[in-house]
Amino acid sequence: MGIITDVDDTIMVTQAPSPVKAAYNLLLLNPKKRSTVPGMSALFTRLADMLPDAPFFYLSTSPWNVESSIRNFIAEQGYPSGPLLLRDLDPRPKTFVPSGVEHKLQFAEQLMEDFPDMKFILIGDDGQKDPVTYATIARRYPGRVLAIAIRELSPRESSALGQVAGLTATQPMPVTDVPVFTGTTGANIMKTMLPYLRNTLGIQ
Repeated sequence: MGIITDVDDTIMVTQAPSPVKAAYNLLLLNPKKRSTVPGMSALFTRLADMLPDAPFFYLSTSPWNVESSIRNFIAEQGYPSGPLLLRDLDPRPKTFVPSGVEHKLQFAEQLMEDFPDMKFILIGDDGQKDPVTYATIARRYPGRVLAIAIRELSPRESSALGQVAGLTATQPMPVTDVPVFTGTTGANIMKTMLPYLRNTLGIQ
């Protein structure tokens, strides 16, 4: 069992769909002042306790030059350690901001191929395209995704992102046969997903 999780606005508040705010939060804001999404550290700790051998893979559309900053955040906020998969920064105008869907889908599929006998829990948020990406993964790899958790943006976050030209504030939930657990905080998700995992995996 493994966990594939988004970083931006899933565990760390970055407001990733807003380029200006994301750049400020990632590049200029003191790492110690960055906000963690409420309850997500506790959720990840519970998952690590429940699945002690499960690796955590962190995906982000942030470029590699902020790797140390994100790693410090993960450690300081008490998230389980794990590989961090970021994107290369391409200076060409059309690809300066690569599609989050393409980036995350590429790495998620690579993990599926690299660990063919491993099942995964996918964790993301509805501010970018995580629901679409995870539904695609579940469809392409039937039986390999045990559960999907989608952190819903708060009304304040949704309102702010919805003001960005050309962006939809939030994305619809994934259409898939895999159980999907939602909530605005880690505590909300924990209440429903953890009992399901215990029952499905036969964990007391």
